[in-house]
Amino acid sequence: MSNRGLKLKSTYRPSSKLEVFYTGGASCISSKGLLACSCNDEVKLVDPISGSVTSTLAGDSEPVTALAFSHSGNRLYGASRSLQQRCWDTSNNAVLRSWKGHKGPVLALAVDPSGGLLASASADRSCRVWDTDGFYCTHAFHGHRGLVLEVIFHPKELMIITAGDDAEVRVWDLITKSCVATLKDHFSAVTSLSLSPDGWTLLTAGRDKVAILWDLRSHKKLATVPIFEAVEGAAIVPDDSAFKALVQSALGPSGKKSKALVFATGGEKGILKLWRADTGDCIYEQRHGIATGQGEMAAAGEEIREVHVLPNAEGLMITTGDCRLLFFSPEEEAEKHVVKLGRQLIGNLDEVTDLRLIGPPAAPTQLVLATNSPTIRMFDLTTMSCSATLSGHTDTVLVLDAIQTKESKTLLASGAKDNSVRVWDEAGECIAVGQGHVGAVSALAFSRRAFSFLVTGGADKLLKVWDVSKLLDGSSAEGAEVPRLRATAAVAAHDKDINALAVSPNDALICTASQDRTAKVWRLPDLVQMLTLKGHRRGVWSVQFSPVDQCVLTGSGDATIRLWALTDGSCLRTFEGHGASVLRASFISAGTQVVSAGADGLVKLWGVRTSECTATFDEHEGKVWALAVAGENDAVLATGGADARVNIWRDCTAEDEAAVVASRTQNAVKAQELSNALKDNDYQAAAAMAFELGHAGQLRSVVEAACAQGQEAAEGILNALVDGLEKDQIKQCLEFIREWNTNSRHCHAAQATLQAILSQHAPEVLLDIPGVAALLDGLSAYTQRHMARIDRLRRSVALLDYTLGAMRVVAPQEAASAQE
Repeated sequence: MSNRGLKLKSTYRPSSKLEVFYTGGASCISSKGLLACSCNDEVKLVDPISGSVTSTLAGDSEPVTALAFSHSGNRLYGASRSLQQRCWDTSNNAVLRSWKGHKGPVLALAVDPSGGLLASASADRSCRVWDTDGFYCTHAFHGHRGLVLEVIFHPKELMIITAGDDAEVRVWDLITKSCVATLKDHFSAVTSLSLSPDGWTLLTAGRDKVAILWDLRSHKKLATVPIFEAVEGAAIVPDDSAFKALVQSALGPSGKKSKALVFATGGEKGILKLWRADTGDCIYEQRHGIATGQGEMAAAGEEIREVHVLPNAEGLMITTGDCRLLFFSPEEEAEKHVVKLGRQLIGNLDEVTDLRLIGPPAAPTQLVLATNSPTIRMFDLTTMSCSATLSGHTDTVLVLDAIQTKESKTLLASGAKDNSVRVWDEAGECIAVGQGHVGAVSALAFSRRAFSFLVTGGADKLLKVWDVSKLLDGSSAEGAEVPRLRATAAVAAHDKDINALAVSPNDALICTASQDRTAKVWRLPDLVQMLTLKGHRRGVWSVQFSPVDQCVLTGSGDATIRLWALTDGSCLRTFEGHGASVLRASFISAGTQVVSAGADGLVKLWGVRTSECTATFDEHEGKVWALAVAGENDAVLATGGADARVNIWRDCTAEDEAAVVASRTQNAVKAQELSNALKDNDYQAAAAMAFELGHAGQLRSVVEAACAQGQEAAEGILNALVDGLEKDQIKQCLEFIREWNTNSRHCHAAQATLQAILSQHAPEVLLDIPGVAALLDGLSAYTQRHMARIDRLRRSVALLDYTLGAMRVVAPQEAASAQE
């Protein structure tokens, strides 16, 4: 196969990413639709549409416990376990104020509708109100006998409402600074407070499995609604919300006249429910997309922690125990109003163990992830939203592989620590299970040509071949029980765990990589050993066949990549450059290049012919366990690692080459314009052009030529040049001056330009330039040296003047001639 027309890759850049932005705890959403999420000791600002982190607000090394936006969204208030409270300006992420106001951690924050007051509920059994302009305490309320868990402001009156784990709800008057009512009908901690749009009906819900509605005018109970689960989040659905049609259809024809309130709840069962307040009926419940368990309790991590109404009442956002943010909105389906899961953002993926890109080969559309959990998640590459969750394994999923058949049918296989292998269709349904391993399944691969078999290996050191042909022709059994895969061959392949395996492009060979520091080549279908590849000094983590040549690629814990000949098992190439174990390596560019990922957090690009590293990409902070290549001409890479981050990389080689060509062309045109300006003695235009090109030598020549025209002309040219410079341009100009100033022949041009900068820009502007102090130190040292040299010259000239003056005692030539 000829590769003469093949272009080698030189640059990949991240086009999108999945990263940790929510680790559980506090979250809130602004009126502008911006999410704020606690992420360990930091606060992440997230765009809910794309799921991308827009800003990171640094913390104080302690977990964030509470967050609240001002109603305008211009300020964010936060509190941490260190007892510090902070106020950030969301326009520039600056900390406006930091203070301590409680003796215990703040558990909840609320801002009044005017934005002038901030309320903080604390574990020290108190609630305090703060002026947001002066950040001083205006009220301190005591009375709860336990932790104060929740606080809200009344939308129209000067009052706040607090709830605690003492099962009490208290109403406080901000004018009289007293408690005007104590609501005591709960029997356990009250976790949620919500007010009706008019502000006079209060919803309280707690861990006693009931929700209670109160009249805030009379402070009497209106209704008690049994929820039948411990409630962690509840919110009244506004009358003008997107749920209006759903609510009206549930209330019936008389619902509009009765003005019955509808509220949403979520709790330990992981089910979002909508309730009618006047009758206590559950009018809708949504399990799909939240909890996968079917019992009384949700699976671990699937319980609902918070329920928020989205801005403009467009829907609901809930947070779960496993750090997911789910966005629900009502839709009409078959003339019925239902609640649909619109977007699902994963705040913390945990450690990524493997990944695959699936969809059309030329442009993959979905990303499949295996993380440190029994579930497999599928993401839409356009929105980076989690589109599906595949459940079936009972322990951590370790490895994935996917194929697309000639009929454009996609199959996904997964192996896990539960000793099983599962095959999934493109809809996310498990269509087959293979059991027979007695250890974790850590390696698997589909056949590459016929798509008729699946090969697995794992901690039991066994290599197995499974028949999957029936899954392709659609003849698998249908019913409640998932069909079982049949093993057609098995062999004890290695002395230690099998870490990886690969199938050759023609389905004739299998290569296995093991912790025993060897890779072995096996013949199909009878699994006869053909070669043993020895040379690595540590366990082998990765293996892949070349798509064009008779060779195989391996990556090892000894930080090297080796290329082996399949004819005799000899080592053809050794790639060295990683600083730690090479965990994944793959051929790209039709076998002419290799891309690798290692435990050093680096992704490297290699040339096969030269064995040299041509590019290094650093976008991970931990081991890179997973690497996948897809797209037309291998244009898309995906990497994932121990830092819970996934990067989607796009090939930018053509763009960079086009940018270089365009830059060269533009520079050539500007260089010609510079030459023309010098010929026309247009020094001002020539200086501006030389500075724009970044040519320090040519700029110096222009300055020297301008200085030769006289002091007044030079000042005019230089003042016009530096007058409109931005801070970064001033810094560049000072760097040029520092370079010129090191040579006595060019110091006059340097000093003239420096004088122009000092005369045209105020000292405050210059001192605000990053790194200007070091530049000025360098200028000062050489300037003092030049000044001392000039001073010595002046003294020498003065001595010469004195000598010539003294020589005047000699008679002039005319007088001497007359005497003769």
